[in-house]
Amino acid sequence: MLPEFAAFRAVWVEITSSAYSHGGPGWNFGTCLWSPSVDGGGAARYQVMWEPEAGDLVLHFYRHTWEGRPSCTQLCGFSLVHHACREVTLPPPTPRRWVAPAYYRLDLTGYEPLASRLNPEELNKQPDYLARVRQELMPNRPAHYPFSSYCPLIRVTQGQYLTRCTAHLYQVLQDALGLAHPPLETAPAPAGPARRPTEYQEGQRKLREAYFFTRNPRLAAEAKRLRNYTCEVCSFNFRQHYGALGVGFAECHHKNPLAERPEELWSQALTTSLDDVVVVCANCHRMLHRQRPALSVEVLRTRWEAANQ
Repeated sequence: MLPEFAAFRAVWVEITSSAYSHGGPGWNFGTCLWSPSVDGGGAARYQVMWEPEAGDLVLHFYRHTWEGRPSCTQLCGFSLVHHACREVTLPPPTPRRWVAPAYYRLDLTGYEPLASRLNPEELNKQPDYLARVRQELMPNRPAHYPFSSYCPLIRVTQGQYLTRCTAHLYQVLQDALGLAHPPLETAPAPAGPARRPTEYQEGQRKLREAYFFTRNPRLAAEAKRLRNYTCEVCSFNFRQHYGALGVGFAECHHKNPLAERPEELWSQALTTSLDDVVVVCANCHRMLHRQRPALSVEVLRTRWEAANQ
């Protein structure tokens, strides 16, 4: 899954191809970003390489070439900027057509491939995603934006290596990857004599309608950031245990759960502050709601400490 956008100062997009071999050994894909200091005409068109900072997130769009024929571009993984840009004079082993007197290089860390990959062309087949991306392209495309208008459609921006991802576009990509979709409901077991099953039926698509209580995503994002995405019950930090995959991941729990208010107040909005929420890991969040009314953070922390002495 993609990390939470709010966890990063900035999110960048690398657009590259296997046809360029990414520079060769020591300059491999997912380990660094690099470009010549000037283009073939001597123009300084790669100055954007100096903008990323350590800790920024990088999304990788990769175009694979098979037997000389390019296949589709895919969003295939992400990594973190390890060191800010530096200028080097030693060229990569295979610079191809990007021979220059000097090169810009940013080292990366924690490359994480995505389990499901997204072909940006698929956005054109979904009217909602297409409209949401075009919303940012009109009337003026943001600087260093990874997509551009192509008649009524969109396409990956041609001729740009490093681009910047907005919060709006990040959400579109996350939705298109299917990361925001709830799991499908399990189908009921078939009728028949009681026995110990060895096979189970599931995966049937069903429509579920339900009421839900609105949350403010900015409140949750700010609480997680200020508390370093660390569980306030057991001190678990996903980044420490899962590396780049866990960056920006934690959950937010209301000390007074919204669903436990009196029913006559369910239709009313209320004001919530950072003092009203706590940051927890997924396990502790489930344990807090294991009973109703929910356990307090203090009670659960006491139980956790007693069980882990």
